[in-house]
Amino acid sequence: MPPRSGWGAQRLAFASTTGKVGGEAMIPGQGTALKARPVQQVSHGISVPLQRPASNSQGGSRRLAPLLGFAAGAVAATTRRAAPATSTLPAEKVQNLIQENEVIMFSKTTCPFCSKAKEVLQSTGSKFVVVELDELPEQEGAAMQDLFAEMTGARTVPRIFVRGQCVGGCDDLLALQQDGTLQKALQSKSFQIKVSEEEWRNKLDPRQYRILRQQGTEPPGSHAYDRFMPAKGYFACGACGLPLYSASSKFRSSCGWPVFKTCYYSKDAGGCHVGTVSEFGGLEIVCNRCASHLGHVFFDSFKPDNPNGERH
Repeated sequence: MPPRSGWGAQRLAFASTTGKVGGEAMIPGQGTALKARPVQQVSHGISVPLQRPASNSQGGSRRLAPLLGFAAGAVAATTRRAAPATSTLPAEKVQNLIQENEVIMFSKTTCPFCSKAKEVLQSTGSKFVVVELDELPEQEGAAMQDLFAEMTGARTVPRIFVRGQCVGGCDDLLALQQDGTLQKALQSKSFQIKVSEEEWRNKLDPRQYRILRQQGTEPPGSHAYDRFMPAKGYFACGACGLPLYSASSKFRSSCGWPVFKTCYYSKDAGGCHVGTVSEFGGLEIVCNRCASHLGHVFFDSFKPDNPNGERH
């Protein structure tokens, strides 16, 4: 095993045994059509089967106070700690809200579809949080709806998220209720873990924390896993230990960092073990269990065994 230093050792940990997961997949909805097994998709954008914890015994909704301090631009959220309201941008605030709340609905007070969706969620006995966009400054609400269009394929409200995954709008929620999927989804076990930033600081050394939780990067060519090409085994998240990439998915590159063409997926994860966050025209990749920063994905490495051209 190579020494634990550099990008690979901070963001990834290598295990010589084979990870027991469902398989491998490419990032859905990017580049060419998937050749590996794709993540399941629903009506609005990319989604996966929801894995839910037991619902609370008493249902109900909680409205958040108007969220002030958004700017017109957007950045990716890198930690679960919200930035001060005066500097928080829409994408960061939305990502933090989605991560911090098991069930959250972005709504408008005058929308009949939003009212119906609230009734459906209340009927399940689950607690949920509501953010009313029409109680925000107009520019801020519009920026958030533009973000929903990018994230989910639709900018309309309601936009409902359950444990970090968008389940769609009112019609989607009604369909899930009618076929019995909604109640089951709300009661199933969670795959994601929630760890406070204070706990991460105690668990990770300063270098790991800077990279995994604050989007840090080290110089190219300085990483122990850059040229490390194991015959078997897997690479796991350096923060929570989730298996992310098989040894066989790693390929040689001159970029100076370890690169991979496919990521693990599993039923427990509800899809891919690696998630993506739109960021300044690119795609940040994060651990789908703990939301730690892993790097970025590019689509410039096309080969017969990599038809999507993915370079993680």
